[in-house]
Amino acid sequence: MAKLPFSERARLEPRSLTLEEVTLSASSLTLLEHCPRLFRYVYLERLIWPSADVFEHEREQQQGRQFHRLVELYSQGREVESRLPSLDEEVQQWWQVFLASPHAHPQGRVFAELPLWQRIEGFKLIARLDRLVITPGSLHIVDWKTERHRPLDRHLPKSWQVRLYPLLLCGVAEQLPLESPFHPEQVQLTLWYAQHPQQPFHLHYSTTAYEQGLADLKATLTHLRQLEAQDFPLTPYTERCSSCLFRSRCYGLLPEGIPPEEIRDWVWPSEVQISPEDPPMD
Repeated sequence: MAKLPFSERARLEPRSLTLEEVTLSASSLTLLEHCPRLFRYVYLERLIWPSADVFEHEREQQQGRQFHRLVELYSQGREVESRLPSLDEEVQQWWQVFLASPHAHPQGRVFAELPLWQRIEGFKLIARLDRLVITPGSLHIVDWKTERHRPLDRHLPKSWQVRLYPLLLCGVAEQLPLESPFHPEQVQLTLWYAQHPQQPFHLHYSTTAYEQGLADLKATLTHLRQLEAQDFPLTPYTERCSSCLFRSRCYGLLPEGIPPEEIRDWVWPSEVQISPEDPPMD
């Protein structure tokens, strides 16, 4: 493919973002915790990963998107059966498991793929709830999980998704159609695993959890500005670097376990029209 003129490439290639322009999500906060330099590459410099089709997790992500879409349409009262034959067989199996679960028939007002956002300490924090069910005295967040590995319960409360979703919901709860005054004790969260349907994770929120979560988030955002002043240093946990797809940017080494011929350049290719969207949400 012929290269575009320089002026056209400059128009297509994304500029780097400032920290104030970045929208933060559970995914971005998780990446920041994993490696500040990787956070800079992905969310500030907006570099892309190498060709994703060589990785097994790309297929799993596609399956997850298919399942989430099915549940979203079903929650909206739309017909989904005609879509099933075109989907992956494993997704069809998950769908049958979902139909046999209590989540197929929620009681209350249901919101599917509900976006939330709140500005905290000058940053815009976002989340997209797979489902929110509102009943008198209860706001129930449900998140669909399709990964094969089900994390241990003791690890899940530490994840940014579990910490951030109830917190942001509390921040916007007064804008929701509630029948009684709101307090954080009304919030609960469920992670439902399609491949482990009998092992959901449940969390009941509280005022204490909200206050502690907000304090922890503010401390993280303060630390984020400190990392910016340090030019987002490399993670000190070098064992994380062996499979990182940006390893050569830091060390001049290709990631382990991936043949060099299957690695494409990870900067935005100038010949391809880029998407203006930010990296995927949670």
